[in-house]
This record gives sequence, structure tokens and C-alpha cells, in this order.
Amino acid sequence: MKADIITIGDEILIGQTLDTNSAWIGNELESNGIHVNQITSISDSSDHIISCLSNSLENVDFVFITGGLGPTKDDITKKTLCDFFEDELVLNQEVLAKITHYFAERGRTVNDYTKLQAFVPSRCQVITNHKGTAPGMWFDYNGKVIVSMPGVPHEMKNMMLFVINELKRKYNLLEIVHKTVYTRGVIESVLAETIAEWEEALPKEIKLAYLPSISCLMLRLSVRGTDKLFLENLIDKNIQSLKPLLGKYYSPVQKRLSEEVVAELLFQKKATISTAESCTGGNIAKMLTSISGSSSYFLGSLVAYSTQVKKEMLNISPELISTYGVVSEEVVCEMALSSKKIFNSDYAVATSGLASNEDLDGVKGGTICFAVATPNEVFSQTVVFNTSRQENIQRASNKVLNYLISLF
Repeated sequence: MKADIITIGDEILIGQTLDTNSAWIGNELESNGIHVNQITSISDSSDHIISCLSNSLENVDFVFITGGLGPTKDDITKKTLCDFFEDELVLNQEVLAKITHYFAERGRTVNDYTKLQAFVPSRCQVITNHKGTAPGMWFDYNGKVIVSMPGVPHEMKNMMLFVINELKRKYNLLEIVHKTVYTRGVIESVLAETIAEWEEALPKEIKLAYLPSISCLMLRLSVRGTDKLFLENLIDKNIQSLKPLLGKYYSPVQKRLSEEVVAELLFQKKATISTAESCTGGNIAKMLTSISGSSSYFLGSLVAYSTQVKKEMLNISPELISTYGVVSEEVVCEMALSSKKIFNSDYAVATSGLASNEDLDGVKGGTICFAVATPNEVFSQTVVFNTSRQENIQRASNKVLNYLISLF
């Protein structure tokens, strides 16, 4: 069965508010066997709402609407739905009682604007709002379902729990199985070429999606059907045949965030790590310490942003800097080794470069050198990025951690 998601609000269209509702609803629907056909964001306009809803009902079984259910005049969803269903708004005493109680608990009284939220279309099934005041609405229409919910995320999410359970009770929803394979150190085009024959031979029931992110490249395999065990076995069989083809690109720990993978590998080895960062400004340390339990493997960090600090705190010789420049693999190798010595860690990483895209002292903007000191050796690499300053820092940080992962 298929569904459309419609979010209502000018604030979404002008970028004032980020539409996180659609992503959350989409994930819930797909996880329960309902295929999301389309996600649409529209303005606070009755004509636009009616047009969009009409189009959706021609193509899908369910329509989920969020937004426009507040107490102010610009919240027009209820009135528009009444027009669409040729219905009228009536005062729902149960809703009014709940709103009154909700306000009383907070030492407030219900004014005329808030009381408007207790008016609902006469033919809808009211969905109780346990987290706020605006009720949700369920409409059965020509064998299809339209659900309208508030745009406030925590209110909508609580209602969706009820909605999903009702849909599962009333409809024979398909089982759906998603499994993700995480790869690192490979770009999308190279990975596609590497697994081209395997992908061509996939059973027609399995849908493959490439999902690139800043930390890794994911392959998501999805399949729908009636027998969940069969579907899981089908995907597992194809994943097992995929692993040997991925080779070194296959992530040793199947998690999305690079810092999660590093954490698990360090836990397994009972090893420790430290950092000496210049251009990344402590971002790698922040990533590593964002994981619960990081105190067992992360020993410390020195943000050696200035050349003087590199010399005095990390003991990098002035001659080395003079010969090779502060942005060089020779210098970051010494920084990593010094960090390893200062903190007495098993591993250490170091960075130095130009996070901004402006050239300086003969060094191209976006150039970042990094080094990884292992228990026995030190490795280094130079990368050049051309995105924004903050994106360069984040990309470099992930590059360092992924390089570290490849050395375990």
C-alpha cells in the first residue's frame, strides 16, 4: 500500500522551519510496510491544500498531513478539510474537556482562541493529543484514509503511534525488511563499478539504494512481502555474496558514524588514543568523546593551532617546520608521534592545514595534512577540499578517522 505525506506551512517553504516531520513519518511508514510515494510541502492556502490532497487521493491509499491546526487565523487546515469533505465543524466536548484540563494543570484558563481547537469536522475520528491541545483527525474516504496531525513534532509523533497501530489492525500491511551494508574509503561511482555484476544479478524483489554520507557510503537493501523470515534470509544471502566483492571497502564495524567504528575497534583492542590538532581545532577529539564510554580509550588532546605551540608544546623542531612548512606530512607525523608520547597512548592522530579555501604562503586553500601513529608505525596523507570552511573541517575529521579505521 502507498502513502503521500503533505506538510503545510509557509515557514517551511521559506526555510524558517526545517521539515523533520516528513522524514520521521516516512521512516515509520516504510518500517511498517507502507511505501511512501511522495512528500510535498505546501503553503497555507485552502486551494493549494485541496489541490494537493485531491492529487494524492488519485494515486495512494493513505495521506498524512501535518501543520495548520493551531488556534490562530492562519491555521486553516480544519476548515479546508471541512470544505473538501463537505462537512462542518462541531464542538467536541471531550476535546474541550481535555484542553481545559491541560490548561488547568498549568494554571491557565482557556480563551476563545484556544476553544476553537475543540471544534472538529463532524464526520472525522478524533485522535487524542496527549502532548498538546490540537486534536488529530482521521477521515475514511472512498476506501482511503486521510490523517491530519499538528505540525509540532513531539505531538505528531505521539499520534502516529496510535495511527500506525490502527492501520495495522485494519489493513493487511506487507512485511518490509531493510538491511544496510556500510562501506568506507570508496566513492559512489567506484563502488557501483565494483559491484556491477552482483547488482545486475540481484533478485527483482530486492531494491538497492546507494546512500552516501560524509562518514561512509551505505548500501541499503530493501524487500517487501508476506513472509518476513523468507525476506530476511533472501537479503542475508545476497549480503554474504556481496562482502567478498567489497574487499577493503567493507567496514569492519557496521555502523554509520566513523567515531562509533573507532570506538568499537579500540574497545576490542583495549587500546587508547590521543590527538594533536591544528586546522581541525579539536573537532576530532569532540567526535571521539561524543561516544558513551570514551573515557576508557580517549586520553587527551592538544589543539596546537599556532606554530609557536607546535614548537613549544609538541616539541616540533623549528628546522623541520622551516624545511617543510607547517602544512606538511613531515610535520604532522612528528605531531602524532609527540601526542602519542605525551599522552602515552597506543594510537594518535594529528592534523595541520588550511581549513579555508584561501591560498596562504604558497599552500593551496583547503589543503590538509594528517598523520596516524599506530603502536609500531606512523602513516600520513594529504587531502585537498574545496567546500566551506566548516565542511572542510568535518570532511577532514572523517577522513582521518576512516584512515585510522583502515589501519586496524
